[in-house]
Amino acid sequence: MYKSIRIFAAAAVAASAVAAPALADRILSGEEAHQLLAGQKFTFACVDGTRGEASYTRSGAATAAYRLATAGDDAAVQQDQGRVHAEGGNVCIRWNNLNGGSEGCYRMTERRAGQYRIAEGATRWCDLTIRGMGERAERN
Repeated sequence: MYKSIRIFAAAAVAASAVAAPALADRILSGEEAHQLLAGQKFTFACVDGTRGEASYTRSGAATAAYRLATAGDDAAVQQDQGRVHAEGGNVCIRWNNLNGGSEGCYRMTERRAGQYRIAEGATRWCDLTIRGMGERAERN
């Protein structure tokens, strides 16, 4: 599958080394990133143009609805489910379909309140924006 989807996986579901972070960016531990995003709904936009929405519960169940960068604006939105967990300094996710079902682990930084970046290396990243508090995902 596309590398950007693998990167999003932490995101997925939503979260690796940040691509050229600003000095003010705060690097989050894997557990801190997991706790911060668990139960939230958020949008994501990747450097390659892949965009969508995702959420995951405190128990680590993740869902994503996205459009690949190569898809036109009228293309169907794709959906996937996966599992998220913290591992050391990373947030890791294994999607059912994305990334061929392989797990990816990523570092996450807080860029400003409600805005985060997950990245793999210096050239592949996705920005995450927490949606309104009234749009929280299931907390389990």
